[in-house]
Amino acid sequence: MEAVLTNILNVVPGWLALVLMLGGFAFYVLGAIRLGYGATVRPLVLDLIERAEHEIQGTKRGAERKAWVAAKLRAALDASKFGGLFSWAITDETIGRVIQFCFDRAKDVVGKQ
Repeated sequence: MEAVLTNILNVVPGWLALVLMLGGFAFYVLGAIRLGYGATVRPLVLDLIERAEHEIQGTKRGAERKAWVAAKLRAALDASKFGGLFSWAITDETIGRVIQFCFDRAKDVVGKQ
């Protein structure tokens, strides 16, 4: 029984197992940063969406408003204390998804009232 267990555990060399574990941990941290970013930035995004509605008047200008909010959010990230450490992990696509998520939730709340 011991030989079978040893053969199963020795399929992957120790150094490769360590590299795979560290790589998995890096992806876990990256995912946690992205998820935490979406949760902690929500109040700021909602405030920026409201400001964009007041600054950019007119219909059919949603893309322009979204770009304005994304630029302000990227500037806030770059100016924050630890933003420089993680700004490489937060892509413009991620920022766009966060903005769209917050806008959809705010629209749902307003629609229910």
